[in-house]
Amino acid sequence: MPVTDETKHLGPGSECPPLKPGLLRLYSMRFCPYAERTRLVLAAKDIPHEVVNINLKQKPSWWTDKYPAGKVPTLELDAQLVPESLITCDLLDALYPQPALYPSPPWRKALDKVLVDKFDACIAPVWGMYGSKIGAEQFRELSETFNKNIQPFEEELVRRGTPFFHGDAPGMLDLMIWPWIERFPACRKLNVASLPAGTPPPPPPEIPHLHRWILRMAEHPAVKQVLISTENHLKYYHSRLGSEVPDYDMEMGA
Repeated sequence: MPVTDETKHLGPGSECPPLKPGLLRLYSMRFCPYAERTRLVLAAKDIPHEVVNINLKQKPSWWTDKYPAGKVPTLELDAQLVPESLITCDLLDALYPQPALYPSPPWRKALDKVLVDKFDACIAPVWGMYGSKIGAEQFRELSETFNKNIQPFEEELVRRGTPFFHGDAPGMLDLMIWPWIERFPACRKLNVASLPAGTPPPPPPEIPHLHRWILRMAEHPAVKQVLISTENHLKYYHSRLGSEVPDYDMEMGA
């Protein structure tokens, strides 16, 4: 992966690392799924860049001076600064056209963008399960919502009849939905473990084609460069529960 440098998560009292002329910089947070979108595109296109990680609970003043909204991901190159995951990913696709991550026919490209937008309906229940401790009834409701909202993606993959939504390799649609699919097993484990004894967990989604897609995605070189294991997601989540500031720079196992 062409990462020339990556900082720990910078907070109050830190200084902004000096920019290197001509080198793309990503402002990120290690466990942020939105920032992972941009990391995935950088990896898929093999783009040289550096990463400056931001402590999102205790942001450094230089970061909010530079970008008052203080969100990640944000890309910077020389004097240009662009935020937001979908915008940064489309910017990278325009600046570095190869490999192409969208289908070339305009109507198919538009459909992929519609599906990325439609995936927001799957993101909401994942966040609900991942963000805090919830009760058994809410877990059941969120699981049912996710199971229902992921079905159109199962059906679309069947309709396309290809290993990935993009074809023989992951494209923008694959990469944009992956970060939440990656986190879903941790969501279930967190909540199944907290159910009262004897309470049956809600059923997982019936998505056999997406399951095979998940296995292929997890083995793709670009995804493997960025992927965080379920065990490490769980470890990060527990650090969030145990402290006001998560352990962003925790040791991660294999």
